[in-house]
Amino acid sequence: MNLMRMCIALVSASLMTMAPMAAAQQPQQPSGETRAKSPEPVTGEILSVNTETKTLVVKTTPDSEMKFTYSEQTEIVGADKGAEGLATKAGSIVTVTYDVHGTANIALKIEVKPKQ
Repeated sequence: MNLMRMCIALVSASLMTMAPMAAAQQPQQPSGETRAKSPEPVTGEILSVNTETKTLVVKTTPDSEMKFTYSEQTEIVGADKGAEGLATKAGSIVTVTYDVHGTANIALKIEVKPKQ
């Protein structure tokens, strides 16, 4: 009986010593919160700009539109007076670099292409 208790104690002690080492050797699993890669910039025609709600709608293909939200931090290139000038550019071609936050497309940079 004493021999059996001693064997059980030794096996338990060795398992407790080896468990932390085995856990340390396990590869790290990527967390579910790993940031997704930003989407590719989109190029299309400005359909509308609403300076009150700070939104921009761009026609990306003949049957597809995308809505973007912009802010004071959004870099606007090629439009006089920044966002206010953007409102006068309906019909112009733009490239929008953006990030997705939930269901919203947040414009990081809006580049208005010069008219040909």
